Order: sequence, then C-alpha cells, then structure tokens
Amino acid sequence: MALLAVGVNGHTLATGIHRRRHDIAVSALGLTPRQCPPAIFTQATTVAATGLLLGIPLGLALGRILWRVVADITPVLYAPPLALQIALLTIPAALALAALLAFRPTRHVTRYSVSDCLRTG
Repeated sequence: MALLAVGVNGHTLATGIHRRRHDIAVSALGLTPRQCPPAIFTQATTVAATGLLLGIPLGLALGRILWRVVADITPVLYAPPLALQIALLTIPAALALAALLAFRPTRHVTRYSVSDCLRTG
C-alpha cells in the first residue's frame, strides 16, 4: 500500500506539472520562477498529509477490528499490535519521501522556457 501511495503521489505531481507547464512557464499562475519549486513541494506535502490523515486512523481502526475478528474465530490469543508506534514512524518518513518525490518535477519546471511552451501550445 505504501508503494502504491508513493506511486500515486509521484504520478499526481508529474501529471500536474506536465498539464500546467504552459501556465507555469508564462507565469499565468502569478508565480515567479523562484516561487514554483515551493509550490510543488507544497502540493507533494499536501497530498501526502491528506493520505496520512485519512489512512492512518482508518487503517488502525479497521485493522484492529479485523484482527480481533480473526483472533476470535481462530484459537489465537489476541494481543494488540504496536500499530501506533509504527504509524508515528510512518508520518515523518512519508512526508520526507513526498519532498524527495518533488525534486524531479521541480527540476523540470525550472527548465521550462516561455518561448518553447508557447510554440508547442
């Protein structure tokens, strides 16, 4: 699931930058070239944070309920997992990975020229 989340975040960044390359190069969004990379990092972090805010509580609740059901059906002693500690370690790792994912689209944005984008658009 984590690999899928990383792929979705990377794909969202890549397609968002590719679709808006004309707007970014022409500064139609109101951004200067120096403001574009922080905007991309903000997008990557927002997507990751939204996924964490929704995924961690739902995953902890659903996982604990399902494990309790499995433990009741099978002859296994229920011992609550250390999911909270793992989730707390996941948050900074996911945000750092989102920032790393934003590096490549940031390089592409800084290379766009107005003339090339207007010529191809």
